[in-house]
Amino acid sequence: MDFPEEGISPDDVTTIHNRLESLRNEVDKLIATAETGRILREGLRVVIFGATNAGKSSLLNCMLGFDRAIVSEIHGTTRDSIEERINLRGVALRLFDTAGLRPPENLVEREGIERTQRTLETADLRLHIVDASGPRPRDFATNPDEFLILNKSDLAEHADWSSTDAIRISCKTSAGLPNLADEIYRRIGSAKLSAESPVAINARHRDQLRRASNSIARALAAIGAGATPEMFAIDLHDAQHAIDELLGGGDEEAVRDAIFSQFCIGK
Repeated sequence: MDFPEEGISPDDVTTIHNRLESLRNEVDKLIATAETGRILREGLRVVIFGATNAGKSSLLNCMLGFDRAIVSEIHGTTRDSIEERINLRGVALRLFDTAGLRPPENLVEREGIERTQRTLETADLRLHIVDASGPRPRDFATNPDEFLILNKSDLAEHADWSSTDAIRISCKTSAGLPNLADEIYRRIGSAKLSAESPVAINARHRDQLRRASNSIARALAAIGAGATPEMFAIDLHDAQHAIDELLGGGDEEAVRDAIFSQFCIGK
């Protein structure tokens, strides 16, 4: 980038600063759609978890509409995570049934519980299901970003749960399941996760836009510190290069490598 020998006036620098701030805001808005893009492509990760015999596998089967997971009164029947997909009013959900949480009785059960914890760490939505016919465990805890589901509403509810704000269902009679679907969709709708979303970038787009945003931020900081145009022009060149790569320009071989690294081509 070349500048006239007489330099750029303070008014011009102010104009550049304002335009860069506006540009960075727009870039950051695009970056924020990356998570939406992932969910639209891969599905929303919905993890069903809770204590053994709370009804996790039964809930999975109810949401699927067929018996996918083995259901038994024996504690610890589910030892590994089971994944299935459904479509909820146009949004793809990836449902995970997980091993029940309790002190493990053997190494196999311990591994299953550890996998449950790892699956929960990657969840977009967590469904915490409990047996409402039994007492509330002393160490029971939940948090606002998960749905608390009281199962077995076909049985008498234990007094410990009488004032608990939760979604009440019965996997045996299907009571409350439409309400659960409504609540899940309401949570999805608040994030505007629909296939008609106008913009939803992928991981490669996000990385390039972050580079551009960071370069613009450095340029803004340099302008604020009174740097000369020649100094912040370097950062602007970096931002332009990131955008060029995003749009298919720049190093074509590097762009191809970045694109095809997302695919696994079998022999």
